[in-house]
Amino acid sequence: MIVPMKKIYVVVQTKDITQALESLRELGSVHVEHQEPLTGFQLEERREEVEILENAIAILRSVKVKESIGQKEAADWTETVNTILELSAEAGHYKESVAKRQILISRWEPWGDFDLQAIRDLASRGVYTQLCAVAKDKGNNVPKGIVLETIFSSSGTDYCLAISEKEMDLPFEKIAFPEAGLKEMIDLQSEEQAKVSRAEDKIKQHLCYLKSLDRTLLERKDVLSFEEVERGMRAEGELALLKGYCPSNACDAIAAKTKHEQWGLLMEDPSPEDQVPTLLRNPKWARLIEPIYNMMNIIPGYRELDISPFFLIFFSIFFGMLVGDAGYGLIFLLMTLAAHWKLGKTMPNKAFLYLTYVLSTVTIIWGLLTGTVFGTLLFGQFFKPILPWLTEFRNVQMLCFALGAGHLTISHGWRFINKIPKPMGMLSEIGWITLLWVAFFLAKMLILGDPFSMLPVYLAAGAVLIIMADIIAQKQDIGVNLFLLFFSVIGVFTDVVSYIRLFAVGLAGVSIADAFNQIALKIGFHNILQAILASLVLIFVHLFLNLILAVLGVLVHGLRLNILEFSTHLNLEWTGMKYEPFKSLERA
Repeated sequence: MIVPMKKIYVVVQTKDITQALESLRELGSVHVEHQEPLTGFQLEERREEVEILENAIAILRSVKVKESIGQKEAADWTETVNTILELSAEAGHYKESVAKRQILISRWEPWGDFDLQAIRDLASRGVYTQLCAVAKDKGNNVPKGIVLETIFSSSGTDYCLAISEKEMDLPFEKIAFPEAGLKEMIDLQSEEQAKVSRAEDKIKQHLCYLKSLDRTLLERKDVLSFEEVERGMRAEGELALLKGYCPSNACDAIAAKTKHEQWGLLMEDPSPEDQVPTLLRNPKWARLIEPIYNMMNIIPGYRELDISPFFLIFFSIFFGMLVGDAGYGLIFLLMTLAAHWKLGKTMPNKAFLYLTYVLSTVTIIWGLLTGTVFGTLLFGQFFKPILPWLTEFRNVQMLCFALGAGHLTISHGWRFINKIPKPMGMLSEIGWITLLWVAFFLAKMLILGDPFSMLPVYLAAGAVLIIMADIIAQKQDIGVNLFLLFFSVIGVFTDVVSYIRLFAVGLAGVSIADAFNQIALKIGFHNILQAILASLVLIFVHLFLNLILAVLGVLVHGLRLNILEFSTHLNLEWTGMKYEPFKSLERA
């Protein structure tokens, strides 16, 4: 559910701003709405402090060490951070230089080493040299007075050194000498690689300050947040005004605090024009979907609906059908168990892990129902489908259409409840629900080949008339809305049919798995070499290719059906702003 909010105004004397903000921060329940621009040199300094701390911590976290490092306090965090950033920049500079030079070394290794000073000395004595590339069919076109020495050959071309007693004008592709000889480049490469290693070793020596810098980052974020709130307050003479929002159940505590501190306080319901933050408060099981919200950076608007329970239920079903294979579900489950074992103690919020447990389990169940375990060939032949009905393409397609109609029926059923007690609005939603199931039966007739019946046509006509009556009763933009109704009715059919993607994507994954399984079977396991090659094919498809395609399929299709189709029918636009109360991160 979306927690009801109150809009609050707190008035304090300007001399008491610091004390007042500290008290409000201790309460930790006011989402502040800034009324003045957050500009100024001091704020920029604070933001820069947070940025360099985050960069330094990210550098330290990227360092891989086998054993745990003892932690200690950084005497001067700015000096420590600047040292880490300088060392990282130094290592990055030399890494880039080494990478570029390695390309040159690889290019010039076939030529062997050469002394550029000796080449210049020869030229001063009247002996000129030039590197060139000569196609084999043009090797006889050497001008008089020029000697060609082939250094190496590659792809039908001889790479040569041309020697002459005068400056040359060769009819071949000229190759300029590099700025340094091969040995000199290799020596410089070794020197700079050593510099990279030394810089990285010095960075490792700063790992002992990681926890100290983490604490400092929270402290500097608190300072930044405090100064932003202070800067965003509106001040007039001796008074300052803070505007914000708080959950309704926190109002009593705020009122008690303002009364004790003798501040001015006004509480009221938010107006339609207010940008009210959204705070979701759901049962523990429904909160499992919140990592998806965070990943997609979406949240329902304050005046919209919270679909978290339905999102979780249907997303889990869609995930299982899109991945469609018990073998891959088992891999996801094992990966989640490994992540939980390794990272569980350090993760403050394990919702993502528990969500992955649910998704993996649903995938395994769907795979066992259909008898799909790493495809239907090879491994899958040992697993009989628990529900053979699901092995028929027609049945799965019909199930997809039914899921689509049912899923979207929930959205219009929700709208029906919200329109109580408006009779025309309620009838309109019944009309849309009727159209959804008409679309289901039309899909069965037009796509699955069921016998044609006029009943859905009659039902659709009646539903459209009911919806038209509601549009006319509203007396607003009647002509435009009636015109758009035509496209909306067509959209209902396409939305229901679009759920066939659950079948199509799942089938594609199984087909890819079976194709590679067939390749592995043709290679055979008759000897060690064949067994290794066949195993590599299976590992490639089952642990790499199909897993990636499955994740992409879920991100593209599984989320779309909830965020777009379902939300559109519910008039949910995901326009929300996350509730972020003014509180201390350091003390959290």
